[in-house]
Amino acid sequence: MKKSLACLIASILAIASLPVSAGAAEFDPFPPGDVDRDTFITSHDAAMVPRYILRGDNRLTDKQLKLADINQDGVVDQTDADLIHQQAVYLLGDVQLNGNINDDDAFDTLQEVSYAATFLYHDGSTTPKFSKLQKNLADITGLQDGAPDMDDAMTILQYYCIYAAGCLSNTQAAYGSGVFYITKNGAPCYFFDPADYIQNGPGKGF
Repeated sequence: MKKSLACLIASILAIASLPVSAGAAEFDPFPPGDVDRDTFITSHDAAMVPRYILRGDNRLTDKQLKLADINQDGVVDQTDADLIHQQAVYLLGDVQLNGNINDDDAFDTLQEVSYAATFLYHDGSTTPKFSKLQKNLADITGLQDGAPDMDDAMTILQYYCIYAAGCLSNTQAAYGSGVFYITKNGAPCYFFDPADYIQNGPGKGF
């Protein structure tokens, strides 16, 4: 009995002395491709990757870069953006989550901004309407600013107006594809920047 107990204690001590595996230490509950960490793979995740590659001004963390490397080849590049876009379940700008981007999405975003600006959320008189997912989808430029703002609402509206006027025919094969702009090298871009589109025109941007 004493010998068995001694062996058990020795085994426990040996296991306790083993280093914790890197996999266990670096466990991330979010799936690969969920760069914004809202539990959904969406066009916002796809948008953040080319924004990081082309501009580098959305400051992805090490954890976000690991999630962005969806093919796990050690490099965050256009291939990752394309793969994330293919798996996206919601379109960028579609805050109503109905598969379309139109002026209603812009107005809903504006309403969310107005509620926050008037402090209705802070005194408890109004319950926030946007989930974290909707807040991310409102970020049509591929940045990560947190709460939606007036610029987000206006950018969604600008995109819809440009589309409705038929001015995206050269850059977007079909409405809803989520390809907002074509870069100089011909790569699809998954975020929409109205300044680039208006100033440079289709295909003359980054």
